[in-house]
Formats: sequence, structure tokens, C-alpha cells
Amino acid sequence: MSEDTTKDIAEKYDTAPTIETLLTEMRDGFARIERRFDQLDVRLDRIESEVKTTHAELFTLRADFKEFRAHFKEPA
Repeated sequence: MSEDTTKDIAEKYDTAPTIETLLTEMRDGFARIERRFDQLDVRLDRIESEVKTTHAELFTLRADFKEFRAHFKEPA
């Protein structure tokens, strides 16, 4: 055994492949998370579109109802 114990440890435990593997797995994991967020954005855009459509239909219905009520309030 040499006097420099860190050299012995470095020779005994080559961690570079393990670190590279870990970094690769982390990158892959982050890529999957990013794809999930992209899918979530698409879903939220669809929901927002549906809400806007429903809101517009509600305003149209309110206007029709006001017109309908005004029609029955007029004297015959």
C-alpha cells in the first residue's frame, strides 16, 4: 500500500462510469419530465379554449334571455 491513500482508493474504485451513468439517467429523467410538462401545457390550452367557448355561449344565452324577458314585459 502506498502512503497516498487517496491514490489507492482511486485505483480501487473507479467512479467515473458510475457518475456518467448517473448523469445520463438524470438527463433522461429530466427529458421525460419536460415531455410531461409539454403534454400538460397542451391539455391546459385545450381546457382554456373550452372555458372560453363556454363563457361565450353563456353570454349569448344571457343576452337571449334578456331579450326573451323584454318581449314578455312589453304591453300587448
